[in-house]
Amino acid sequence: MLRPSCIPEKEICLATVEEEEEVVLWEKIESVRHELTRSLNPAKLTPYLRQCRVIDEQDEEEVLSSCRFPYKSNRTGHLMDILRCRGKRGYEAFLESLEFYYPEHFIRLTGREPAQRCSMILGRDTTPFSLPSCAVA
Repeated sequence: MLRPSCIPEKEICLATVEEEEEVVLWEKIESVRHELTRSLNPAKLTPYLRQCRVIDEQDEEEVLSSCRFPYKSNRTGHLMDILRCRGKRGYEAFLESLEFYYPEHFIRLTGREPAQRCSMILGRDTTPFSLPSCAVA
């Protein structure tokens, strides 16, 4: 692989490792996609995902109201596809939403018990009008 001379080799290696980690994380989710799309309710997850700013109003409207997705499983699958396009941030927000609303799926994917805590995502992008808050299960 040729690298631009302006980018240090260490940065390229770190980016490659992060990309590989992201692929592995999403493969874990994809391995149980059928079960997730059948059991998750996207209407329960989208408000939290909007609050974390990984989806916007248009994404939420498309997932919940589009005629292209007549069944809940289709809407959930589309939401998962949108989150995958958001990269690691989408993965983290998705896991947090599972932790709060679907702890059994969170445990299955991570092997960890859910902990009621403030969102790590919310604290990253604070503006004068957004207050980090704790989600309640």
